[in-house]
Amino acid sequence: MKRLGKIQGVEQHWLFNRLLDAHGEKVRSEGDLRSWMFAAFPALNSRLWDTCRKQANGFLEAGIGVFRRRAAGGHSSPSDERHSADILSQPLRVPPSPCPSLPCPAVLFGKGSPSLDLPLLAVFNSRKPRLVSPDSRWFEALRFFFRCLDSREIAVAGSTGTLTYDLASALASRCGLAQLAVAPFPVQAFRPAGIPALSCMLDSATCSKGKTPICRDRIVAALASFHLVLEIRAGGNLLAVLEEIQAKSPRREFIFDPGAPDSSNAGNYALLRKFPEHACAFKLPGPPDSTSVASLKNKKRLSAKNGAPLNVGSASLLCAGGNYLFHYTRACAGPWPGQTYRQYLLDLLDRHPLSGHSALDALIRILQEATIRAGAGIVRGREAVICWSSHPPHELFLMRKWNRALVRWTVEPYGIAVRRDILRSLGAKPAVYGSDRTWSRLGESERYRFQLSGSTPSASWRHEREWRLRGDLPLGKINAGFVFVQTEEEKARVSAYVNSKLPIVVLKRG
Repeated sequence: MKRLGKIQGVEQHWLFNRLLDAHGEKVRSEGDLRSWMFAAFPALNSRLWDTCRKQANGFLEAGIGVFRRRAAGGHSSPSDERHSADILSQPLRVPPSPCPSLPCPAVLFGKGSPSLDLPLLAVFNSRKPRLVSPDSRWFEALRFFFRCLDSREIAVAGSTGTLTYDLASALASRCGLAQLAVAPFPVQAFRPAGIPALSCMLDSATCSKGKTPICRDRIVAALASFHLVLEIRAGGNLLAVLEEIQAKSPRREFIFDPGAPDSSNAGNYALLRKFPEHACAFKLPGPPDSTSVASLKNKKRLSAKNGAPLNVGSASLLCAGGNYLFHYTRACAGPWPGQTYRQYLLDLLDRHPLSGHSALDALIRILQEATIRAGAGIVRGREAVICWSSHPPHELFLMRKWNRALVRWTVEPYGIAVRRDILRSLGAKPAVYGSDRTWSRLGESERYRFQLSGSTPSASWRHEREWRLRGDLPLGKINAGFVFVQTEEEKARVSAYVNSKLPIVVLKRG
């Protein structure tokens, strides 16, 4: 089909359904299949048929098989039991379809050995900010629930590409639970060793990026005999998927009751109300954590209301600010530089003290490594640099903004200050703001300083008053500087993890 023209996923599976309907009546041998294909696709010729047949053999040799849903009477009729299996318990529909009465997907492509003898549990959680706290209530609910699972009685159906699916997979591996993954991309590209995978796509994407995750969640929900619901938003795609599955073929749902309804978990209560016979609510012991995402949002609104500068309590810092440059640490959504994604997940599961990757955690990590590491993420070209600003902390409100996706400020009042003359002697220079024309005029050795900046306020970065230093900076080279944090409690936390050779200044007093 792919070689005959671009056919979207729904249309592909509509054609697969036509073939499945013909199976057992008109298509009983490879000769019948060839005749059927030539009739269904007038543009097909013998040469293309031979090419596709060889490619199909290559897929089978690579361990990729085709799995079909259960037939209407509860029985599957595979032509080859080695490469067919009874996977889906009921039709899955993805509107619009050329023929709404036929399910999509009609078949799933598998890699590994997707047939599992154990019932499957699937974990569902609405999308979360990229920066996640290991102390989140939904996170503790995930840990709590998995403590009760027995690897002899249940397996996990999941996926990849979202934090919740990845955490559930890492936790299942740690608990010794068998797994089955539904890939939101062609099954041929699925890589994790030891985990069998299914996908409605074989070797190329056939649906839009917006539709693919919805179909993925629908397939996972249909495969699983049990659902674990952590936090589901109301009115979202995930709630619609779970309601659809429950209406067609109810199964037991274990739904976390966080005890404080809000926009992030309203879907939990909608499922409890709508399907009370199959829903089982569970709670965690103890009161809700006051440092939830909702409380962080409230703090953001209060502090951003008037844009007031921070209450800097060190008079010496205010007086000496002009002699220093300031490296502000930021929260790190995802692994630290040099850390594997799997280790990041395990640190979160273990509640490693710095696994929240907050701006304060980043500062502690720098002090532990005794090095400020350079990065190339914001620089045009490949030169890794360390960014500094001449804005002292009490002027931070002039340059920071709220990042809604990460639920954090773009710049936070944590970092290291170093005497300007020391950094200049090490090669630090002010950033060069300008247009693409400015970039072309800079010499190769100076292009690391370039920062694209437009004429409008939203496109201009001049207010950051940035300096740049190439390469990593060992803190041993600094003999005149200080570390700064907001509170005495944070100073005590830094001191508990590292013996800083630089003095620690507290910005807020009282």
